[in-house]
Amino acid sequence: MPSQDLRATPDAAKRRRTAADIMTASPRICSPYSTVLEATLISRDEGCGAVPVVDEGRPVGVATDRDVALAVPDDPDLADRPVSDIMSRGVVAVRPDDPLDVVNEKFADRKVRCLLVIDSDDQLVGIIDRADLVPHLPQVGLCEGVAGVVEGHPSLDGK
Repeated sequence: MPSQDLRATPDAAKRRRTAADIMTASPRICSPYSTVLEATLISRDEGCGAVPVVDEGRPVGVATDRDVALAVPDDPDLADRPVSDIMSRGVVAVRPDDPLDVVNEKFADRKVRCLLVIDSDDQLVGIIDRADLVPHLPQVGLCEGVAGVVEGHPSLDGK
């Protein structure tokens, strides 16, 4: 099991860090019926590349800046379409109490750039961007984590 970098405080060193420690709690969201423009404005205003799409509190997808960029050439009227038409489906999630080594493994295994954090009722409680995790990785884990992102990114892995 990889060791964890516990830089924060002496108290933090006494316990394992978890997804809840590094997530952005209560992120801005949109519904499947929100327009692509609404999701894009949230992304712009929040300075993030991913907006969780939720239905009755449960995540059903993520609208990413990449989803929008790939859809633009095919649909000049994209702004008014529902975000559900272009969002990434198949939510990849962790629990708030998952340790950071589990979070890191999930990023590496699923080759995603963000993870949703859901509670025991499958309600969205937060989001973790890959960049949120990187400062907490030991040097070996950092190299493996970056390699996992590069391998999963079509424009970076040469595939």
